[in-house]
Amino acid sequence: MATIAGNLTDSAAGVTALLAEVGDARIKWVEVFRDHLVVHPARQSEGAAIAAQLGITVATDYPATQPGFTMWTGRWNGMDMYVYGDLRGSTRAVRSWPV
Repeated sequence: MATIAGNLTDSAAGVTALLAEVGDARIKWVEVFRDHLVVHPARQSEGAAIAAQLGITVATDYPATQPGFTMWTGRWNGMDMYVYGDLRGSTRAVRSWPV
């Protein structure tokens, strides 16, 4: 049987470390996977600050969703992390398909 990188126990321990570092009150919920965590801040406006605190600097904007959001991605304590945040300023208009 092949070894799976990471396990749920390690991921759960990662949540404990995350809450200790960022603060329990700032996190609404965390999705736990074997190889990564997805962080949903209590206030989405704090997403960028939480990501910065964790050293996560790569951001992808999703302006076409309603509401739009930015997903911050990177590695923290050996785990892949995804942090939701408010949409950063968009430099171009988003077009939708004609109906």
